[in-house]
Amino acid sequence: MGSKKSAPKRTDSAKSVEKPKVIARKKRAAGKSTSKLAPSFSLEPKKTKAEPIISHDEISLRAYFLAERRHQMGWDGDSQTDWLEAVAQLKAEALDKPLKKR
Repeated sequence: MGSKKSAPKRTDSAKSVEKPKVIARKKRAAGKSTSKLAPSFSLEPKKTKAEPIISHDEISLRAYFLAERRHQMGWDGDSQTDWLEAVAQLKAEALDKPLKKR
């Protein structure tokens, strides 16, 4: 008698995995936006404080004195940080706000 090789039985385990069901979202109440990213518009202007106008000469003069002080004290830094610090100081003075100390 000859031995027959039988093919292994195929299981349908891959087919038995169900795909997740898509659940329909409920419609929102009438009059409401269906998009979360929809912008909201207002006809009233926003109440913001005006940015103070500071001239280039004022900034450069303040930056010069900051650089002189930095060199006298032997502190590290560069002209860009002097410039940014001058702008911050002048804006704070124009808005009458105390500047945060570092």
